Amino acid sequence: MLDLTLALLDDYLAGFGAESTGLVYHHRLNGPRGLDALASPEEVAAGTVRGREMRWGYGSGIQDCALENGQLLYALCDAYDATGDERLAQIARRIWRGMKLIGSVSPYPGFVPRGPHPDGRSYYRNSSRDQHATYVYALWRWHRSPLAGDDDRAFIARFLGAFARRMERNDWQVMVEDESEIAHVGFSWKQRAVPGAISLLGSLAAVREATGDDRWRRLWEQYSREDDGFRWELLRPEQASQLRPLTLYWNQFGMDLASLSRILGHSEQGRRAREFAVAAARESMTRNVFSPDHWRRLDWADEWDQERTEAAVQRFGLSLDEPATVLDLFAAFDPEQWHADDRQTRSVSGKLLFGIPTVAFHLALLSEDPELVDQVAPHVRRMVEVMLEHGEVYDSGENFSRSAVLGLHLVALQDAR
Repeated sequence: MLDLTLALLDDYLAGFGAESTGLVYHHRLNGPRGLDALASPEEVAAGTVRGREMRWGYGSGIQDCALENGQLLYALCDAYDATGDERLAQIARRIWRGMKLIGSVSPYPGFVPRGPHPDGRSYYRNSSRDQHATYVYALWRWHRSPLAGDDDRAFIARFLGAFARRMERNDWQVMVEDESEIAHVGFSWKQRAVPGAISLLGSLAAVREATGDDRWRRLWEQYSREDDGFRWELLRPEQASQLRPLTLYWNQFGMDLASLSRILGHSEQGRRAREFAVAAARESMTRNVFSPDHWRRLDWADEWDQERTEAAVQRFGLSLDEPATVLDLFAAFDPEQWHADDRQTRSVSGKLLFGIPTVAFHLALLSEDPELVDQVAPHVRRMVEVMLEHGEVYDSGENFSRSAVLGLHLVALQDAR
């Protein structure tokens, strides 16, 4: 599995990586358009994508640098710790170089931008929860890695301290760069719901460990106790059934739970985080994806009506009237679908049949539950093999990135056993 995953990483870096920044991007850069596959620095400065206002950069190709590189660095650290393979170390150091740039490019301390562009300067100033939280956990994970040097750990402590002060100043809402308004998907992490509880407890735990600042320990304890510990009540395993709907991006919360459980260790709260992570992963594996109450349909079917959506899934031998789990979806996947002339076939295959299963598989691997890991392992291997064989026709980095991340986590877990 290690050699397969390393081969995929080589393809990923060659196709989507920019040596100038060390980062991998959401659009393929070694295709016929080269850097023109990304929004230009002029568009980024104007907050537009392809002539339309898009202040958070969706479609620009630089919109998810912190998210995708953060998930990759986290997984690289896990795989390196398990194997000690120097090839993984080299890739991890490259991605860390890019991650450090993400946290240095803005003049506003503690802000996580969307970008930067391979020019090393241009970025979108309206960010989100997923960029900030994933960046925090990736920095925390590198801080724990034997690959990190003293200068790296000093940078991480400075950045995470600035991040926490910025969030505290804004009542734990993610704001745009200059703090003039709430960012896109910048909801309050103090909300009385599972995403808020996970975000607040997980990020503060990471900050307090990496900074060693007692201030953040006291604040973490305060929020843990608040209103009879309601945040921890939300994280009871039986509450996982109330998570509705899951989305194509819910795997980001798996990083919160994995980090929280590792930081808290064998404490009662650490056990609670691990049990909730397992319960959430099981929910994602067993729910009916075609029920809008269970999984968000917008992620793969846009705003299509029922008739158009039914027609879209029927071409894969599926029906909205017949329940389907992520395993049923992936069983209906055929890589030849990515070679189809019809754009809708390629899109639905990529987002529904391949993309949605990556969410559940990622949650399962991050939970480290042996039964779940064994269940998803052959499917993760197939994903890596599919990308190695057919990835040259895949121009969007999301599934390429996720396949590499899943492969790395599987390497770590199998080697640890």
